[in-house]
Amino acid sequence: MKNIIYLLSVLIASLLFTGCNKFLEEQSQDLAYANTWQKLDEVMQGDVYMRHFTNPPSNSYKESPDAMYFPWLNAMDDDITEFVSRPYYIDNRDDVFGFYTWQANPFVDKTYHPFTDDTWSKVYKSINAANIMIYQADQLHDNPTQLRRIKGEALFLRAFYYFYMVNVYASAYNPATAKTDMGVPLKITEFVQDKFFTRSTVDSVYQQMLTDLNASEQYLGGVTQSSLYHVDVNAVNLLQSRVYLYMQSWANAIAAADKVIARKPALFNLSTYKPQTSFFSGSNPEALFTQGGNAMVYLMGDAFTKSFQASPSLINLYEANDLRRSAFFETDAAGKIRYTKMYRSRTYNIFPTEMFSDNYYLRNAEAYLNKAEAAAMLDRAADADNALNTLRQARFIPSAFVPVNYSGEQLVSFIRDERRRELCFEGHRWFDLKRYAVNKAFPFITTIVHNYSDVNYGSSPFLKASLTLQPGDPDYLIPIPQDAIIFNEGALKQNPARQNRTF
Repeated sequence: MKNIIYLLSVLIASLLFTGCNKFLEEQSQDLAYANTWQKLDEVMQGDVYMRHFTNPPSNSYKESPDAMYFPWLNAMDDDITEFVSRPYYIDNRDDVFGFYTWQANPFVDKTYHPFTDDTWSKVYKSINAANIMIYQADQLHDNPTQLRRIKGEALFLRAFYYFYMVNVYASAYNPATAKTDMGVPLKITEFVQDKFFTRSTVDSVYQQMLTDLNASEQYLGGVTQSSLYHVDVNAVNLLQSRVYLYMQSWANAIAAADKVIARKPALFNLSTYKPQTSFFSGSNPEALFTQGGNAMVYLMGDAFTKSFQASPSLINLYEANDLRRSAFFETDAAGKIRYTKMYRSRTYNIFPTEMFSDNYYLRNAEAYLNKAEAAAMLDRAADADNALNTLRQARFIPSAFVPVNYSGEQLVSFIRDERRRELCFEGHRWFDLKRYAVNKAFPFITTIVHNYSDVNYGSSPFLKASLTLQPGDPDYLIPIPQDAIIFNEGALKQNPARQNRTF
Protein backbone atom coordinates (compact mmCIF):
# COMPACT_ATOMS: atom_id res chain seq x y z
CA MET A 1 0.00 0.00 0.00
CA LYS A 2 2.87 2.40 0.74
CA ASN A 3 4.08 1.87 -2.82
CA ILE A 4 0.65 2.79 -4.15
CA ILE A 5 0.62 6.00 -2.12
CA TYR A 6 4.09 6.93 -3.38
CA LEU A 7 3.22 6.17 -6.98
CA LEU A 8 0.10 8.29 -6.92
CA SER A 9 1.85 11.24 -5.31
CA VAL A 10 4.78 11.26 -7.72
CA LEU A 11 2.58 10.55 -10.71
CA ILE A 12 0.25 13.46 -10.16
CA ALA A 13 2.99 15.86 -9.08
CA SER A 14 5.05 15.06 -12.19
CA LEU A 15 2.25 14.97 -14.70
CA LEU A 16 0.68 18.12 -16.06
CA PHE A 17 0.17 20.63 -13.32
CA THR A 18 1.64 22.06 -10.14
CA GLY A 19 0.30 23.43 -6.88
CA CYS A 20 -1.36 20.16 -5.81
CA ASN A 21 0.17 19.69 -2.35
CA LYS A 22 -3.13 19.79 -0.48
CA PHE A 23 -4.69 17.37 -2.94
CA LEU A 24 -1.73 15.00 -2.66
CA GLU A 25 -1.89 14.97 1.12
CA GLU A 26 -5.61 14.23 1.08
CA GLN A 27 -5.29 11.66 -1.70
CA SER A 28 -2.46 9.84 0.06
CA GLN A 29 -4.46 9.71 3.28
CA ASP A 30 -7.46 8.41 1.36
CA LEU A 31 -5.49 5.62 -0.29
CA ALA A 32 -3.76 4.60 2.93
CA TYR A 33 -7.26 4.18 4.30
CA ALA A 34 -8.54 2.18 1.29
CA ASN A 35 -7.66 -1.34 2.36
CA THR A 36 -11.14 -2.86 1.96
CA TRP A 37 -13.65 -2.66 -0.86
CA GLN A 38 -15.92 -0.40 1.22
CA LYS A 39 -13.12 2.06 1.87
CA LEU A 40 -12.00 1.91 -1.75
CA ASP A 41 -15.57 2.75 -2.72
CA GLU A 42 -15.46 5.80 -0.46
CA VAL A 43 -12.28 6.97 -2.19
CA MET A 44 -14.03 6.48 -5.54
CA GLN A 45 -16.78 8.84 -4.47
CA GLY A 46 -14.38 11.46 -3.17
CA ASP A 47 -11.60 11.41 -5.76
CA VAL A 48 -12.82 9.83 -9.02
CA TYR A 49 -16.44 10.92 -9.34
CA MET A 50 -17.17 14.62 -9.80
CA ARG A 51 -18.56 16.42 -6.81
CA HIS A 52 -22.11 17.70 -6.98
CA PHE A 53 -24.16 20.22 -5.04
CA THR A 54 -27.70 20.05 -3.78
CA ASN A 55 -28.63 23.72 -3.85
CA PRO A 56 -28.04 26.02 -6.84
CA PRO A 57 -25.54 28.89 -6.54
CA SER A 58 -26.93 32.33 -5.81
CA ASN A 59 -24.47 34.67 -7.53
CA SER A 60 -21.83 32.60 -9.33
CA TYR A 61 -21.09 29.01 -10.25
CA LYS A 62 -17.71 29.67 -8.62
CA GLU A 63 -19.47 29.36 -5.27
CA SER A 64 -19.25 25.60 -5.83
CA PRO A 65 -15.83 25.25 -7.52
CA ASP A 66 -15.32 21.59 -6.63
CA ALA A 67 -18.47 20.65 -8.57
CA MET A 68 -17.76 22.67 -11.71
CA TYR A 69 -16.10 21.06 -14.72
CA PHE A 70 -16.11 22.88 -18.07
CA PRO A 71 -18.72 25.36 -16.71
CA TRP A 72 -18.28 27.50 -19.83
CA LEU A 73 -19.03 24.75 -22.35
CA ASN A 74 -22.54 26.00 -23.18
CA ALA A 75 -21.47 29.66 -23.47
CA MET A 76 -19.67 29.38 -26.83
CA ASP A 77 -22.20 28.03 -29.32
CA ASP A 78 -25.23 29.31 -31.24
CA ASP A 79 -27.84 28.19 -28.71
CA ILE A 80 -27.02 31.07 -26.37
CA THR A 81 -27.21 34.84 -26.58
CA GLU A 82 -26.99 37.67 -24.08
CA PHE A 83 -29.84 39.40 -22.27
CA VAL A 84 -29.24 42.97 -21.11
CA SER A 85 -32.16 45.10 -19.93
CA ARG A 86 -31.04 47.49 -17.19
CA PRO A 87 -28.08 48.25 -14.89
CA TYR A 88 -27.39 45.75 -12.14
CA TYR A 89 -24.48 45.28 -9.76
CA ILE A 90 -24.07 41.62 -10.75
CA ASP A 91 -23.27 40.63 -14.33
CA ASN A 92 -23.85 36.91 -14.89
CA ARG A 93 -21.82 37.07 -18.08
CA ASP A 94 -18.58 37.94 -16.34
CA ASP A 95 -17.53 34.42 -15.34
CA VAL A 96 -17.67 33.23 -18.97
CA PHE A 97 -16.93 36.52 -20.73
CA GLY A 98 -13.79 35.18 -22.44
CA PHE A 99 -15.61 32.10 -23.72
CA TYR A 100 -18.79 33.83 -24.86
CA THR A 101 -16.70 36.39 -26.79
CA TRP A 102 -14.07 33.83 -27.94
CA GLN A 103 -11.12 35.79 -26.56
CA ALA A 104 -7.55 34.77 -27.43
CA ASN A 105 -7.19 33.92 -23.75
CA PRO A 106 -10.70 32.88 -22.74
CA PHE A 107 -9.74 32.79 -19.07
CA VAL A 108 -10.38 36.51 -18.56
CA ASP A 109 -13.23 38.59 -17.18
CA LYS A 110 -14.80 41.58 -18.90
CA THR A 111 -11.98 43.86 -17.71
CA TYR A 112 -9.46 41.41 -19.21
CA HIS A 113 -8.13 40.39 -15.83
CA PRO A 114 -7.03 36.75 -16.09
CA PHE A 115 -8.34 34.12 -13.73
CA THR A 116 -7.28 30.57 -13.04
CA ASP A 117 -9.54 27.85 -14.39
CA ASP A 118 -8.71 24.53 -12.77
CA THR A 119 -10.79 22.29 -15.05
CA TRP A 120 -7.69 20.80 -16.74
CA SER A 121 -5.99 19.95 -13.45
CA LYS A 122 -9.18 18.70 -11.78
CA VAL A 123 -9.95 16.32 -14.63
CA TYR A 124 -6.42 14.93 -14.72
CA LYS A 125 -6.52 14.46 -10.95
CA SER A 126 -9.67 12.39 -11.41
CA ILE A 127 -8.11 10.45 -14.30
CA ASN A 128 -5.08 9.58 -12.22
CA ALA A 129 -7.22 8.62 -9.27
CA ALA A 130 -9.15 6.34 -11.65
CA ASN A 131 -5.86 4.79 -12.80
CA ILE A 132 -5.04 3.91 -9.21
CA MET A 133 -8.55 2.60 -8.50
CA ILE A 134 -8.40 0.33 -11.55
CA TYR A 135 -5.11 -1.08 -10.31
CA GLN A 136 -6.07 -1.27 -6.63
CA ALA A 137 -9.33 -3.09 -7.35
CA ASP A 138 -7.21 -6.00 -8.59
CA GLN A 139 -5.04 -5.99 -5.46
CA LEU A 140 -7.85 -6.44 -2.93
CA HIS A 141 -9.76 -9.70 -2.57
CA ASP A 142 -12.29 -9.19 0.22
CA ASN A 143 -15.35 -8.96 -2.07
CA PRO A 144 -14.72 -9.80 -5.75
CA THR A 145 -18.22 -8.78 -6.84
CA GLN A 146 -17.98 -5.30 -5.37
CA LEU A 147 -14.40 -4.87 -6.55
CA ARG A 148 -15.46 -5.69 -10.12
CA ARG A 149 -18.16 -3.04 -9.83
CA ILE A 150 -15.66 -0.46 -8.57
CA LYS A 151 -13.26 -1.27 -11.37
CA GLY A 152 -16.06 -0.99 -13.94
CA GLU A 153 -17.04 2.43 -12.62
CA ALA A 154 -13.44 3.66 -12.68
CA LEU A 155 -12.98 2.47 -16.27
CA PHE A 156 -16.11 4.30 -17.36
CA LEU A 157 -15.10 7.50 -15.61
CA ARG A 158 -11.63 7.47 -17.14
CA ALA A 159 -13.21 7.18 -20.60
CA PHE A 160 -15.80 9.82 -19.71
CA TYR A 161 -13.13 12.32 -18.68
CA TYR A 162 -11.00 11.67 -21.74
CA PHE A 163 -14.05 12.20 -23.93
CA TYR A 164 -14.44 15.74 -22.65
CA MET A 165 -10.73 16.52 -22.63
CA VAL A 166 -10.15 15.46 -26.24
CA ASN A 167 -13.26 17.23 -27.52
CA VAL A 168 -12.53 20.47 -25.67
CA TYR A 169 -8.79 20.77 -26.28
CA ALA A 170 -8.43 18.98 -29.63
CA SER A 171 -10.00 18.84 -33.07
CA ALA A 172 -13.05 16.73 -33.78
CA TYR A 173 -12.43 13.12 -34.76
CA ASN A 174 -11.79 13.12 -38.50
CA PRO A 175 -11.25 9.59 -39.86
CA ALA A 176 -8.86 11.00 -42.47
CA THR A 177 -6.57 12.77 -39.98
CA ALA A 178 -7.29 11.41 -36.49
CA LYS A 179 -4.14 9.28 -36.45
CA THR A 180 -1.99 12.42 -36.75
CA ASP A 181 -4.13 15.17 -35.16
CA MET A 182 -2.92 16.21 -31.71
CA GLY A 183 -5.23 15.04 -28.94
CA VAL A 184 -4.47 15.30 -25.22
CA PRO A 185 -1.89 13.58 -22.98
CA LEU A 186 -2.90 9.97 -22.44
CA LYS A 187 -1.91 8.46 -19.09
CA ILE A 188 -3.54 5.17 -18.13
CA THR A 189 -0.97 3.42 -15.92
CA GLU A 190 -0.67 3.56 -12.16
CA PHE A 191 3.13 3.65 -12.18
CA VAL A 192 5.47 6.58 -12.66
CA GLN A 193 6.84 7.43 -16.08
CA ASP A 194 9.95 9.57 -15.82
CA LYS A 195 9.30 11.82 -18.79
CA PHE A 196 7.60 15.00 -19.88
CA PHE A 197 4.17 14.41 -21.33
CA THR A 198 3.21 14.99 -24.93
CA ARG A 199 -0.12 14.99 -26.71
CA SER A 200 -1.31 11.61 -27.91
CA THR A 201 -3.17 11.55 -31.20
CA VAL A 202 -6.92 12.02 -31.33
CA ASP A 203 -7.32 8.45 -32.56
CA SER A 204 -5.22 7.06 -29.69
CA VAL A 205 -7.44 8.79 -27.15
CA TYR A 206 -10.61 7.50 -28.83
CA GLN A 207 -9.26 3.96 -29.03
CA GLN A 208 -8.46 4.05 -25.33
CA MET A 209 -11.96 5.27 -24.56
CA LEU A 210 -13.40 2.31 -26.45
CA THR A 211 -11.07 -0.11 -24.68
CA ASP A 212 -12.12 1.24 -21.29
CA LEU A 213 -15.81 1.25 -22.13
CA ASN A 214 -15.76 -2.29 -23.49
CA ALA A 215 -14.11 -3.49 -20.29
CA SER A 216 -16.46 -1.44 -18.14
CA GLU A 217 -19.44 -3.02 -19.88
CA GLN A 218 -18.20 -6.44 -18.86
CA TYR A 219 -17.60 -5.45 -15.24
CA LEU A 220 -20.93 -3.63 -14.81
CA GLY A 221 -23.15 -6.08 -16.66
CA GLY A 222 -25.96 -7.15 -14.33
CA VAL A 223 -25.09 -4.55 -11.68
CA THR A 224 -28.01 -2.58 -10.26
CA GLN A 225 -26.90 0.74 -8.81
CA SER A 226 -28.45 2.44 -5.81
CA SER A 227 -28.65 5.92 -7.32
CA LEU A 228 -28.05 8.02 -10.43
CA TYR A 229 -24.71 9.05 -8.95
CA HIS A 230 -23.27 5.61 -9.70
CA VAL A 231 -22.51 4.42 -13.22
CA ASP A 232 -24.38 1.42 -14.60
CA VAL A 233 -24.16 -0.45 -17.89
CA ASN A 234 -26.77 1.80 -19.51
CA ALA A 235 -24.52 4.83 -19.06
CA VAL A 236 -21.62 2.79 -20.42
CA ASN A 237 -23.53 1.83 -23.57
CA LEU A 238 -24.77 5.39 -24.09
CA LEU A 239 -21.24 6.77 -23.96
CA GLN A 240 -20.11 3.97 -26.28
CA SER A 241 -22.79 5.04 -28.74
CA ARG A 242 -21.68 8.66 -28.52
CA VAL A 243 -18.01 7.83 -29.03
CA TYR A 244 -18.78 5.67 -32.07
CA LEU A 245 -21.03 8.42 -33.43
CA TYR A 246 -18.21 10.95 -33.18
CA MET A 247 -15.89 8.49 -34.93
CA GLN A 248 -18.46 8.08 -37.73
CA SER A 249 -18.58 4.37 -36.96
CA TRP A 250 -22.28 4.23 -37.66
CA ALA A 251 -23.12 0.54 -37.24
CA ASN A 252 -21.34 0.39 -33.88
CA ALA A 253 -23.14 3.54 -32.73
CA ILE A 254 -26.49 1.91 -33.51
CA ALA A 255 -25.56 -1.34 -31.76
CA ALA A 256 -24.62 0.47 -28.55
CA ALA A 257 -27.70 2.72 -28.66
CA ASP A 258 -29.94 -0.30 -29.17
CA LYS A 259 -28.63 -1.84 -25.94
CA VAL A 260 -29.73 1.24 -24.01
CA ILE A 261 -33.11 1.39 -25.71
CA ALA A 262 -33.75 -2.31 -25.12
CA ARG A 263 -33.20 -1.98 -21.37
CA LYS A 264 -34.48 1.59 -20.86
CA PRO A 265 -37.05 2.39 -23.56
CA ALA A 266 -39.33 4.67 -21.53
CA LEU A 267 -39.32 8.39 -22.29
CA PHE A 268 -40.72 11.31 -20.30
CA ASN A 269 -44.18 11.99 -21.72
CA LEU A 270 -44.24 15.77 -21.71
CA SER A 271 -48.01 15.86 -21.99
CA THR A 272 -47.94 14.96 -18.27
CA TYR A 273 -45.26 17.50 -17.37
CA LYS A 274 -46.06 19.91 -14.52
CA PRO A 275 -44.46 23.34 -15.01
CA GLN A 276 -43.50 23.74 -11.36
CA THR A 277 -41.41 20.57 -11.44
CA SER A 278 -38.03 19.71 -12.94
CA PHE A 279 -37.38 17.80 -16.13
CA PHE A 280 -33.89 17.12 -14.76
CA SER A 281 -34.77 14.89 -11.82
CA GLY A 282 -34.15 11.47 -10.40
CA SER A 283 -37.73 10.46 -11.20
CA ASN A 284 -37.36 11.12 -14.92
CA PRO A 285 -37.58 7.67 -16.58
CA GLU A 286 -34.94 8.77 -19.09
CA ALA A 287 -32.27 9.40 -16.43
CA LEU A 288 -29.24 7.10 -16.51
CA PHE A 289 -26.42 8.86 -14.65
CA THR A 290 -25.37 12.26 -13.38
CA GLN A 291 -22.43 13.87 -11.62
CA GLY A 292 -20.95 17.33 -11.21
CA GLY A 293 -22.44 20.81 -10.84
CA ASN A 294 -24.69 23.01 -12.91
CA ALA A 295 -23.48 26.36 -14.25
CA MET A 296 -26.48 27.04 -16.50
CA VAL A 297 -28.83 27.62 -13.57
CA TYR A 298 -26.67 30.61 -12.71
CA LEU A 299 -25.76 31.83 -16.20
CA MET A 300 -29.46 32.17 -17.03
CA GLY A 301 -30.41 33.24 -13.52
CA ASP A 302 -33.89 34.65 -13.13
CA ALA A 303 -33.10 37.73 -11.03
CA PHE A 304 -30.33 39.29 -13.08
CA THR A 305 -30.63 41.83 -15.88
CA LYS A 306 -27.21 41.16 -17.40
CA SER A 307 -27.18 37.48 -18.19
CA PHE A 308 -27.93 34.97 -20.94
CA GLN A 309 -30.96 33.55 -22.67
CA ALA A 310 -31.77 31.02 -25.38
CA SER A 311 -30.96 32.32 -28.84
CA PRO A 312 -33.70 33.07 -31.40
CA SER A 313 -32.15 30.52 -33.77
CA LEU A 314 -32.75 27.82 -31.15
CA ILE A 315 -36.22 28.92 -30.06
CA ASN A 316 -37.40 29.22 -33.66
CA LEU A 317 -36.67 25.52 -34.20
CA TYR A 318 -39.58 24.49 -31.97
CA GLU A 319 -42.94 23.93 -33.62
CA ALA A 320 -45.94 25.65 -32.07
CA ASN A 321 -47.20 22.40 -30.51
CA ASP A 322 -43.80 21.15 -29.34
CA LEU A 323 -44.14 20.72 -25.57
CA ARG A 324 -40.41 21.18 -25.07
CA ARG A 325 -40.82 24.90 -25.75
CA SER A 326 -42.76 25.34 -22.51
CA ALA A 327 -41.10 22.53 -20.53
CA PHE A 328 -37.53 23.67 -21.20
CA PHE A 329 -38.06 27.46 -21.27
CA GLU A 330 -40.15 30.28 -19.89
CA THR A 331 -40.42 33.93 -20.88
CA ASP A 332 -40.27 36.35 -17.96
CA ALA A 333 -41.91 39.75 -17.64
CA ALA A 334 -38.85 41.46 -19.13
CA GLY A 335 -39.01 39.26 -22.22
CA LYS A 336 -36.04 37.06 -21.37
CA ILE A 337 -36.37 33.47 -22.61
CA ARG A 338 -35.00 31.56 -19.67
CA TYR A 339 -33.82 27.98 -19.72
CA THR A 340 -35.60 26.02 -17.00
CA LYS A 341 -34.99 22.41 -17.93
CA MET A 342 -33.07 21.91 -14.67
CA TYR A 343 -35.66 23.91 -12.85
CA ARG A 344 -35.22 27.34 -11.42
CA SER A 345 -38.36 29.31 -12.16
CA ARG A 346 -39.09 32.95 -11.48
CA THR A 347 -42.75 32.38 -12.28
CA TYR A 348 -43.25 29.67 -9.68
CA ASN A 349 -40.38 30.64 -7.34
CA ILE A 350 -39.48 26.96 -7.24
CA PHE A 351 -36.05 25.58 -6.43
CA PRO A 352 -35.35 21.89 -6.93
CA THR A 353 -34.76 19.77 -3.87
CA GLU A 354 -31.68 18.45 -5.63
CA MET A 355 -29.75 20.10 -8.46
CA PHE A 356 -28.57 17.80 -11.24
CA SER A 357 -25.73 18.53 -13.62
CA ASP A 358 -26.14 20.40 -16.88
CA ASN A 359 -23.39 18.77 -18.98
CA TYR A 360 -23.28 15.39 -17.25
CA TYR A 361 -26.87 14.24 -17.03
CA LEU A 362 -27.00 11.17 -19.26
CA ARG A 363 -30.43 10.13 -20.48
CA ASN A 364 -31.82 7.65 -22.95
CA ALA A 365 -33.28 10.29 -25.29
CA GLU A 366 -29.76 10.67 -26.62
CA ALA A 367 -29.73 6.97 -27.54
CA TYR A 368 -32.71 7.51 -29.86
CA LEU A 369 -30.99 10.50 -31.46
CA ASN A 370 -27.67 8.69 -31.84
CA LYS A 371 -29.43 5.77 -33.48
CA ALA A 372 -31.39 8.06 -35.80
CA GLU A 373 -28.28 9.91 -36.94
CA ALA A 374 -26.22 6.77 -37.49
CA ALA A 375 -29.06 5.05 -39.37
CA ALA A 376 -29.50 8.10 -41.60
CA MET A 377 -25.80 8.04 -42.45
CA LEU A 378 -26.17 4.39 -43.48
CA ASP A 379 -29.16 5.30 -45.68
CA ARG A 380 -31.50 3.39 -43.37
CA ALA A 381 -34.18 6.05 -43.46
CA ALA A 382 -36.94 3.87 -42.03
CA ASP A 383 -34.90 3.03 -38.92
CA ALA A 384 -33.92 6.67 -38.48
CA ASP A 385 -37.49 7.91 -38.85
CA ASN A 386 -38.74 5.29 -36.40
CA ALA A 387 -36.22 6.35 -33.74
CA LEU A 388 -37.12 10.00 -34.28
CA ASN A 389 -40.84 9.36 -34.11
CA THR A 390 -40.52 7.34 -30.91
CA LEU A 391 -38.78 10.29 -29.26
CA ARG A 392 -41.01 12.98 -30.72
CA GLN A 393 -44.20 11.16 -29.80
CA ALA A 394 -43.27 11.84 -26.16
CA ARG A 395 -42.78 15.56 -26.91
CA PHE A 396 -46.25 16.38 -28.31
CA ILE A 397 -49.80 15.84 -27.13
CA PRO A 398 -51.23 12.89 -29.09
CA SER A 399 -53.56 15.02 -31.22
CA ALA A 400 -50.68 17.27 -32.32
CA PHE A 401 -48.10 14.61 -33.12
CA VAL A 402 -47.28 14.20 -36.81
CA PRO A 403 -44.77 11.44 -37.71
CA VAL A 404 -41.76 12.47 -39.75
CA ASN A 405 -40.89 10.66 -42.95
CA TYR A 406 -37.63 11.98 -44.35
CA SER A 407 -34.64 10.55 -46.16
CA GLY A 408 -31.22 11.58 -47.40
CA GLU A 409 -29.83 15.02 -46.63
CA GLN A 410 -33.24 16.32 -45.50
CA LEU A 411 -33.35 13.57 -42.86
CA VAL A 412 -29.82 14.32 -41.65
CA SER A 413 -30.62 18.03 -41.37
CA PHE A 414 -33.79 17.32 -39.41
CA ILE A 415 -31.95 15.04 -36.99
CA ARG A 416 -29.33 17.72 -36.33
CA ASP A 417 -32.08 20.21 -35.57
CA GLU A 418 -33.77 17.65 -33.33
CA ARG A 419 -30.55 17.26 -31.34
CA ARG A 420 -30.61 21.02 -30.73
CA ARG A 421 -34.24 20.93 -29.64
CA GLU A 422 -33.78 17.97 -27.34
CA LEU A 423 -30.25 18.31 -25.95
CA CYS A 424 -29.80 22.08 -25.75
CA PHE A 425 -27.55 23.29 -22.93
CA GLU A 426 -26.52 19.76 -21.99
CA GLY A 427 -22.99 20.13 -23.35
CA HIS A 428 -23.60 18.73 -26.84
CA ARG A 429 -23.91 21.62 -29.29
CA TRP A 430 -20.28 22.84 -29.27
CA PHE A 431 -19.02 19.32 -29.91
CA ASP A 432 -21.72 18.67 -32.51
CA LEU A 433 -20.72 21.74 -34.51
CA LYS A 434 -17.10 20.60 -34.51
CA ARG A 435 -17.90 17.08 -35.70
CA TYR A 436 -20.48 18.12 -38.31
CA ALA A 437 -17.76 20.12 -40.05
CA VAL A 438 -15.70 16.95 -40.67
CA ASN A 439 -18.60 14.63 -41.49
CA LYS A 440 -17.69 12.69 -44.64
CA ALA A 441 -21.19 12.24 -46.08
CA PHE A 442 -23.01 15.44 -45.08
CA PRO A 443 -20.61 18.13 -43.86
CA PHE A 444 -22.21 21.14 -42.22
CA ILE A 445 -20.70 24.47 -41.20
CA THR A 446 -22.21 27.62 -39.78
CA THR A 447 -21.14 31.08 -38.67
CA ILE A 448 -21.94 32.12 -35.10
CA VAL A 449 -22.48 35.72 -34.02
CA HIS A 450 -22.38 36.78 -30.37
CA ASN A 451 -23.27 40.33 -29.41
CA TYR A 452 -21.97 41.94 -26.25
CA SER A 453 -23.92 44.90 -24.87
CA ASP A 454 -23.93 47.06 -21.78
CA VAL A 455 -26.24 49.50 -20.05
CA ASN A 456 -25.65 52.43 -17.73
CA TYR A 457 -27.96 54.11 -15.25
CA GLY A 458 -30.20 56.49 -17.13
CA SER A 459 -29.53 54.95 -20.55
CA SER A 460 -30.80 52.19 -22.79
CA PRO A 461 -28.70 49.10 -23.57
CA PHE A 462 -26.06 49.74 -26.20
CA LEU A 463 -23.95 47.38 -28.31
CA LYS A 464 -20.25 47.27 -27.45
CA ALA A 465 -19.15 44.54 -29.85
CA SER A 466 -20.48 42.06 -32.38
CA LEU A 467 -18.20 39.06 -32.65
CA THR A 468 -18.15 36.35 -35.30
CA LEU A 469 -16.87 32.78 -35.14
CA GLN A 470 -16.21 31.42 -38.60
CA PRO A 471 -16.07 27.71 -39.53
CA GLY A 472 -12.61 26.28 -38.98
CA ASP A 473 -11.62 29.12 -36.66
CA PRO A 474 -8.79 28.14 -34.25
CA ASP A 475 -11.03 29.44 -31.47
CA TYR A 476 -12.91 26.13 -31.64
CA LEU A 477 -9.95 24.78 -29.63
CA ILE A 478 -9.57 25.84 -26.00
CA PRO A 479 -5.96 26.69 -25.07
CA ILE A 480 -4.13 24.24 -22.86
CA PRO A 481 -3.30 25.96 -19.53
CA GLN A 482 0.04 27.70 -19.76
CA ASP A 483 1.33 26.24 -16.50
CA ALA A 484 1.00 22.75 -18.02
CA ILE A 485 2.94 23.88 -21.10
CA ILE A 486 5.70 25.42 -18.96
CA PHE A 487 5.90 22.49 -16.55
CA ASN A 488 6.46 20.05 -19.41
CA GLU A 489 9.22 22.27 -20.84
CA GLY A 490 7.82 22.47 -24.35
CA ALA A 491 7.07 18.77 -24.79
CA LEU A 492 3.36 19.54 -24.49
CA LYS A 493 2.40 21.52 -27.58
CA GLN A 494 -0.07 24.40 -27.42
CA ASN A 495 -3.05 24.76 -29.76
CA PRO A 496 -2.85 27.28 -32.62
CA ALA A 497 -3.05 30.92 -31.57
CA ARG A 498 -6.57 32.30 -31.28
CA GLN A 499 -7.80 35.59 -32.66
CA ASN A 500 -7.36 38.85 -30.78
CA ARG A 501 -10.93 39.97 -30.11
CA THR A 502 -10.19 42.65 -27.52
CA PHE A 503 -12.78 45.42 -27.36
